[in-house]
Amino acid sequence: MSNKLKIKFVPYEKFKRDGFRAFMKDLQEKTIVLIDAKLSADEEAEIIEETMKKISGKFTGIELNSLELAAGPSINNLDKVRNMVVERMSGKKRGLTIIGPSKVVREIRKNPEELLLYTG
Repeated sequence: MSNKLKIKFVPYEKFKRDGFRAFMKDLQEKTIVLIDAKLSADEEAEIIEETMKKISGKFTGIELNSLELAAGPSINNLDKVRNMVVERMSGKKRGLTIIGPSKVVREIRKNPEELLLYTG
């Protein structure tokens, strides 16, 4: 097994179609999965529930973090409306969800201008 960091980018539509279980093997093989949407609380809970069933001596779980884009006090009203329209039409919230094996992703720091992943 290589010590190189692997990242798999998954469109939200593929995640919804295939379900989280389709990506469990990737996580068990030390791959970080990036989904091009901010997942809902229910979707995150489902991922955590599925992951808990797979925990073993070799697989100790995941780190999960959803980041919302174009938010905060600096966003203007036009961007807010645009985000709402995109969310309604696409069924996904603008953002990014990072899911990685806990042994690989030690800490995820949120910053509006950058994303830092610290790997072990």
